[in-house]
Amino acid sequence: MSSIRVWKRMMRYLRPYRGWAVIAVIGTIASTGLSIAIPTILRDVVDIGIQRAEGGYMLAAGLLVVGLGVLRGVVGFAFRYFGETLSHYIAFDIRNEVYNKVQNQSFTFHDTSQTGTLITRAISDVAEIQRYFAYGLIDGINTSLLILGVTVIMFLTSPVLALITLLPLIPLAYFSRNFAMSVDPAWKKIMDRLQVLGNRIQETALGAEVVRAFAREPYEIRKFADDNEQLYQDSVTLVRRWGNYIPLSMFIIAFSTGLVLFFGGLMERSGFGGVTVGIVVSFNAYVLMLAMPIRFLGFVILLISQGISSARRVFEILDTPEKLTSKPNAQKMPDMQGVVRFENVTFAHENAGIPSLKNINLEARPGEEVALHGPTGSGESTLVDLIPPFYDVTEGAETIDGDDVREIVESEERV
Repeated sequence: MSSIRVWKRMMRYLRPYRGWAVIAVIGTIASTGLSIAIPTILRDVVDIGIQRAEGGYMLAAGLLVVGLGVLRGVVGFAFRYFGETLSHYIAFDIRNEVYNKVQNQSFTFHDTSQTGTLITRAISDVAEIQRYFAYGLIDGINTSLLILGVTVIMFLTSPVLALITLLPLIPLAYFSRNFAMSVDPAWKKIMDRLQVLGNRIQETALGAEVVRAFAREPYEIRKFADDNEQLYQDSVTLVRRWGNYIPLSMFIIAFSTGLVLFFGGLMERSGFGGVTVGIVVSFNAYVLMLAMPIRFLGFVILLISQGISSARRVFEILDTPEKLTSKPNAQKMPDMQGVVRFENVTFAHENAGIPSLKNINLEARPGEEVALHGPTGSGESTLVDLIPPFYDVTEGAETIDGDDVREIVESEERV
């Protein structure tokens, strides 16, 4: 499944919470607009209040900035609160969906799935999806709007100075793209390593008596340490990439600030393009305002990549077909008498070349004692597991009171 398809499928979980999502987006837009307005006020303070020595204007501008700050705090709380809330509800829904899927799977699924893998995907991977909705999506929108808004305001104010100021950001955009392309496979590798460690712990905990009986503690410790070392190395590699991204983004921001001060000062002195001291001050504020979003852009890309990688792993479980299902017209089981009959039953485990049971014909009536005898691995336990049924027969039919078990349901809820 492509990353775009995985992302679209993730976004469908927003549908039950459209109202909260709308409030979060509106709060994000309002917060961005209020942030962009403050440097414009600073420009007028310098050009009007300071240069013209109008104290009343400066007082009014100061009160306006304070008011905008309070309002920005309110809308910031709104988009953060509702964004976080809907992200946790989405994680709640996905965890329930994964758990319900696992509960309805046959023993064949559990025979081929490792418990540690299921735990990792139901907890760690779902947590990454939750972080995507809480920060990757909401903060991604906030970051994109802020960059777009600042760019538009700067070009409307002074196209030439804006072009000079924003030109260094083009290489940063290219570097961010390469960073995102390298993060996705790296994070998938880390999650795979975590899954391996989870399986190691689960297997060792369940088989602790066997490990000690054969004095295999040093071997198990060494095996876990090797896997843990691989996880450490993969994590350090990802951190190294992240560490290279941050200094470069900071250098580009500092370089842009230098361009604003140098060329803005020259343009103000020569009167070119109507550039004033206030415009230079506001452009400097805009560049500093872009510093955090641009640096955070890499983090947003990382969250998106992690969310998509984790969602792909979760969807692998959700898309696993249920091999043991009742027929569409199945009826509720009537009062059971308990006559169990196997009619030419053959059963083979998944990916097994030889059937565990072949052409079994057997009848057991209430009160009868039926003995199954054979060497270990001859299929006695498998035959008993077909009765509930924990597995579905490969050929033939298994009936209870003359009804095929696939044509009855255990309760009103299972269909």
